[in-house]
Amino acid sequence: MPERRFDTAYWNDPDIMKLPMKAKLLYIYLWTNVHCNQAGLYEIAPETISFETGLTAEELPELLKLLVKKIAWLPEQNLIWVKNFLHRQSKSPQFLTAAAKCLENINNDGLVKEYVDYNLGYSLSIPYREGIDTVSIPPYSYALSHALSGKEKGVVKGEGKTNLKGQGKKSASEGTKKGESVVNEIFAEMRAYLGFPDKISQDPIPSYGKEGQAIKRMLTRGFTREEILVCWKSKVSQRGGEFVSMTWVNEDIGKTGKQKRRSTQPSSEEEIAKSIKEAKG
Repeated sequence: MPERRFDTAYWNDPDIMKLPMKAKLLYIYLWTNVHCNQAGLYEIAPETISFETGLTAEELPELLKLLVKKIAWLPEQNLIWVKNFLHRQSKSPQFLTAAAKCLENINNDGLVKEYVDYNLGYSLSIPYREGIDTVSIPPYSYALSHALSGKEKGVVKGEGKTNLKGQGKKSASEGTKKGESVVNEIFAEMRAYLGFPDKISQDPIPSYGKEGQAIKRMLTRGFTREEILVCWKSKVSQRGGEFVSMTWVNEDIGKTGKQKRRSTQPSSEEEIAKSIKEAKG
């Protein structure tokens, strides 16, 4: 189990002193649990928090809002950022490098930039590899939007995408932008097909990063948006409406990778499904 430092002045912190006991203990848990990585920015589901702490799922959202000065919570991605975590840890280059590698798994460029800028305020230069392949996601949660600085509010409201390579530079090629647009369209249709938010209140996609990478691999291999969705929907139907990861779809579509690509795309989902079935048979 990795060791980590904890703020010994915790109990004397004015912001902590006025919190109810459950919120105080929740903050300690978010700092010390085994899921927390070297960055202090990690993915964890409310069900996990509830199971390991004994707190009920109903009271968690309110307790997390009470900690808005100390943590940022993105329920859409099950992400938690313990803001003061990194600068309370070792300042060694090795630790900072390990923290940077953790950031590569966070597919939310606005949050990552906020994280890097925040720690620069503590003179911590994180060797984060700029330009990694990231996936755009739905807007941030209410809690995070109030935690971000003013210069990031445009990203929170969906007014633009932060460029990790620096202000004033073009973010990517038009081809990359188009690819990310297709990924977001697929995400939107996946959510709607699974009944979010009309029939279910919790976002059914557990990891936008993982699913986005699988979708991009299929697009790179030449599969269309329609082909990907038809294959995915068929698998969801086979599982009685349960969520199916795009990594599985990527593996299954790969079995038909030797099929001849049509010069013109089928005009309907039924024709696409038929062509995929014929290729398998």
